[in-house]
Amino acid sequence: MELELSQMNKMPLIALVGMLSLSSAVSAAEEFSYTAKVGADMWWGSTKLNEVRQDDDSNSPSLYFAFEHNAPMLPNASFRYTSIDADSLAFDKYDYTFYYTLLEHKLMNFDAGVTFTQYSNSNYIEPKATGAKTSTFDEFTWSFYGNAEINVPDTNFDIIGTMEFGDSSGIKSTDLMAGVQYRIPVSESEIALRGGYRVIDLDSDEFFSSDLGKSFVMVDGWFAGAEVRF
Repeated sequence: MELELSQMNKMPLIALVGMLSLSSAVSAAEEFSYTAKVGADMWWGSTKLNEVRQDDDSNSPSLYFAFEHNAPMLPNASFRYTSIDADSLAFDKYDYTFYYTLLEHKLMNFDAGVTFTQYSNSNYIEPKATGAKTSTFDEFTWSFYGNAEINVPDTNFDIIGTMEFGDSSGIKSTDLMAGVQYRIPVSESEIALRGGYRVIDLDSDEFFSSDLGKSFVMVDGWFAGAEVRF
């Protein structure tokens, strides 16, 4: 079982390497252009387990990288790492996303695709005074992905939003982010300062069952960060 999960976890990485190799081949035949994005956020999340709000907040870092190009048929790709470390809930979340730009306009961009997620180093403690149950959920899941940027006309401000939602490996998952960013041109690159609100909600009777209420865990709170585009 561990070998199977390891192989599944490597599949998105293999696909990403193959995509980059094919993109290089396409660039030799036609004019090739690309955009790379590297960013980091700090997320001040508050945990809620089985409808019980916890006091063990988590200061969670999030790092991400995206590669977008004009090669036909091949998807764009991104990777995001998020770490949650609270007393009653902890996990590392690795997101491998493959997506297409469905709408590209000076006032709005919209992407859609699929995200493969690996949860690892997980720990859940049921919020009871005594006899609390613990469990892990180091699972490999997939979800639908959408991302939008809406420009405020005649400004460098954008309204941004990202969503992932799925139901696989016994976990119903939702990862939502909404906020605002301000773009600053720097030479041939661009820096975007951003901030907003993010929510991760995981629903599972298998991993989070409790007599206290609905079997779910949630982390929500404000975030702030920066992104470099080149």
